[in-house]
Amino acid sequence: FIGADGVKILRPTNAQDSTKYLYYALQAARIPNLGYSRHFKALKELEIRVYSREEQDEIVRVLDKIDHLIEQRYKEISCLNQLVKSRFVELFGDLKTNNKMWKVVGFTDCAVIDTNMIHDFEKYKDYPHIGIDCIEKETGKLLSYKTVAEDGVISGKYLFTEEHIIYSKIRPNLNKVAMPSFKGVCSADAYPILAKSDVCVREYLAYTLRSRYFLDYILTFSNRTNLPKVNKKQVEGFALPLPPMELQKRFSTFVKQVDKSKLAVQKSLDELETLKKSLMQQYFG
Repeated sequence: FIGADGVKILRPTNAQDSTKYLYYALQAARIPNLGYSRHFKALKELEIRVYSREEQDEIVRVLDKIDHLIEQRYKEISCLNQLVKSRFVELFGDLKTNNKMWKVVGFTDCAVIDTNMIHDFEKYKDYPHIGIDCIEKETGKLLSYKTVAEDGVISGKYLFTEEHIIYSKIRPNLNKVAMPSFKGVCSADAYPILAKSDVCVREYLAYTLRSRYFLDYILTFSNRTNLPKVNKKQVEGFALPLPPMELQKRFSTFVKQVDKSKLAVQKSLDELETLKKSLMQQYFG
């Protein structure tokens, strides 16, 4: 069936079949993107396991319930992320206008870009390897990644620890700023940044680098090139308000508490997604 907008819409040919059941069956099929014509040829040749209408309705009921729970977990994580952003503004105000009148310092007064590059990959073969694609935009969440050995790393990488911030210098508009909780190596397309602990707390610096204030600053450089990219000198040219350490530490404690809640929600989300995959395999093969 062709919709008014030209998009192909699939409907059951048998009145006894459920449209929602077909939706889940197509999800399970995972047809690769082969191009427009070949994609729909693959759809036409697709064989779908058929149950009675009562069984289809029960399968839909179960999968709908899991999908609803998955959606709720994503919403919870989004709300927790927003909670931290709100707390940041509450404690530190608007960084651009500096309405709380904090002292303004240069980036190098409170942090260093720690470009400790390694080439001895045998020594670090079991370390996690974080490419910029492993960092979720805006949130800084670290997505799936492999070890140095598994990725077959051959070019120079930067070492980082659980004290560093990883900042992607490629396509800075994506706003990829991560706070790893482990040691590893990261792509040379990112900078490991180390806050000077006597004047600046990592969480405050990371959320400042993730802020609209820093993004507006850094995009003035990256927009001048065909390949959006910023360099060390440009990052180090940034100036930021520096609140009292006591306030920064209070924010750090809050972030760590929220992160614990996010870990619990993420664990539940991972379990639900694993359960759905298992059931999809069971129902549709």
